[in-house]
Formats: sequence, C-alpha cells, structure tokens
Amino acid sequence: MRKAARTVLVLTAVLGLAAAGCGDDDNPAAPPGGGGTADVTVTIVSNAMNMGANAYSPDTAVIQVGQKIRWVNNDAMVHTATADPPGSSFNTGNIGAGAASNVITITGGTGVRAYHCAVGGHNMQGWVSVTP
Repeated sequence: MRKAARTVLVLTAVLGLAAAGCGDDDNPAAPPGGGGTADVTVTIVSNAMNMGANAYSPDTAVIQVGQKIRWVNNDAMVHTATADPPGSSFNTGNIGAGAASNVITITGGTGVRAYHCAVGGHNMQGWVSVTP
C-alpha cells in the first residue's frame, strides 16, 4: 500500500505542476495570475441584460497606450475577448462565468482595435479605442 500511495502522491504533484505551468500563451502581456489593477474594465453582459444578445459594455472602451484593461464576465457562459485579426494584439483566452480575464497592458500605436468573442456562435463584437 505504501508504494501505491507514494505513486498517487507523485502523480498528483506532477499533474499539479503541469497545470500550474499552463498559461495564456496567446497573451504574453498578461502577468501570471492576472495580477495588477486594471485602468479600464469591460463587462460582458448576458442576453437577459441586453434584450436578446450577449455584449461587451461599454462596446467601445477608451484607453491610453500603456494602460491596463480587464474583461469581467457577468454571463453564465464562457466568453473571450480576441483581437481582430486573432493573434494581432490581445487574447484573453476563455473567461469563465463570473470570472475576470488577466489584466492586459495595451501597447503599440493609437487607433481603434476591433475584437470579438471567439466562442462559436456568440457573435459578440467590441472595440478598444487607444489614445496617446
């Protein structure tokens, strides 16, 4: 029994370390654990709150270069905030129901950046207006 218990303990430790090492590879700007305070928060609202469609609120977030943004999911489903085209700027990865994304620092130039929910069939669109 001791050997079996030790094997289970080692496997549990290995799986725990593997899970802890899984991060959001699509978003290198997001600090581990989502740390930090956001300058701007966008809320994902459910269809019940938006008369028939899930949406980002505000639909256009205004932020300065170098500031931090976070998405909070107030819906019962998983959502994302994925820049258009995907891989071009930011990707929150999956944001579970009632959860928040990692804080993302907006870098690069000014202008309007479109984003969407990458979960199939959600058809949500938002914009980040980046100012100097």
